[in-house]
Amino acid sequence: MKPLICRVCVVQQKILPDRNKNITNSLNLVKKAIKLKADIVVLPEVHTTGFYHKNLERVEKLNNELKSLIELSKDTLIVAGVAERDNYLYNSAVLIWKGEIVGKYRKNILFPLSDEKKFFKAGNKLEVFETDFGRIGVIICYEIRFPELSRKLTKMGAEMIIVPAEFPKDRIEHWKTLIKARAIENQLFVIGANCVDGNMECGGRSMIVDPMGKVLAEAGELQEVVVSDVDLKEIEKVRKEFPFLKELCEF
Repeated sequence: MKPLICRVCVVQQKILPDRNKNITNSLNLVKKAIKLKADIVVLPEVHTTGFYHKNLERVEKLNNELKSLIELSKDTLIVAGVAERDNYLYNSAVLIWKGEIVGKYRKNILFPLSDEKKFFKAGNKLEVFETDFGRIGVIICYEIRFPELSRKLTKMGAEMIIVPAEFPKDRIEHWKTLIKARAIENQLFVIGANCVDGNMECGGRSMIVDPMGKVLAEAGELQEVVVSDVDLKEIEKVRKEFPFLKELCEF
């Protein structure tokens, strides 16, 4: 029987042009999260490479790209944004548990105001992953702007929506508002893992938000790990008290 309360840690990582430093950096932060007794650890979008073109050219197969994280996943579910090479290059989020890759999501809607479409191929489906800590849906960065995606994941049974991101500093208020909006309108937990610095000049403010839109934990603008316990019973409680989702119509 899965626990109803789990501890979520969000790794707000500094993304550098040096791929090896990014990997070392992320491992140190994940180890810190594990010491905090995290059940789930979430890393930002393409955390090993950023969107640096030279790094993207060096991307390896997933098992090699994530080798060290896989080794750390004995008792911790790790959700990591990563560039995935599989014939094409995909902007993916990978779920790692007990030494194995147990799920992956490929970003469907690529950001049009950058070179993302030049380097990455879009995915073509949404999926909710059944885990020991709840049913998890994933969207990536820009996709937080599309409420249809989160609503579909909600209808598919998601209890948490995880959002690895490289969200820019000059639109960080959009990020904060959208994360809370997706939680409120779908009455579930939303976990946003942004990065800092990088070639997208990202602004941090990673967040864990509950089904009422309350911010349980929020990072600043520097590299750090934020943590909160998440009680899945809150979803049923909120939906019973405010049965707004029952009013949904199909158009």
